[in-house]
Amino acid sequence: MHIRPYHRPGDETGIKACIIELQDFEREFDPRMPSGAEIADEYISDFSRRCNEFDGQIFVADASGKIAGYVMVLASVRSGDIDDGNLEHGLIADLVVLQEFRGNGVGKRLMATAETYAKEQNVNWLRISVLAKNLNARSLYANAGFSELYVDFEKDLSNSRSSANSVNR
Repeated sequence: MHIRPYHRPGDETGIKACIIELQDFEREFDPRMPSGAEIADEYISDFSRRCNEFDGQIFVADASGKIAGYVMVLASVRSGDIDDGNLEHGLIADLVVLQEFRGNGVGKRLMATAETYAKEQNVNWLRISVLAKNLNARSLYANAGFSELYVDFEKDLSNSRSSANSVNR
């Protein structure tokens, strides 16, 4: 298996399979998300725009012609938040390893490639996000030297709204 830049014939098919598998896996944590099949084509068509806009690159893990996973790293992202000074940072926007290839160091190799690319682009801070319940990914990122920066919380108000409506009647 080797890590290489995206864009060989057939890569899009492999990337699409990765997107579908990841999205459907993440739907187990948040069923409000659309299915992988619903978003895959549009997601792939957005790759070039994101890479062009944020000085990005996509790398694939190639297992004898089959895409085992991919990483998208963006080198010049700005937070847009006034309170943090509109800090420029790098972002690992996507990291996916197909289930059949997990546990073999593919994710570590993709992350290392993304980090090397970011360093070559003079990125000082590299970020990655994860769903809170995705413990395997969180462990991978922590073992790669990432530490938690922000933790988002969410409260479901839809149930309390129906309770409040029944109380007000």
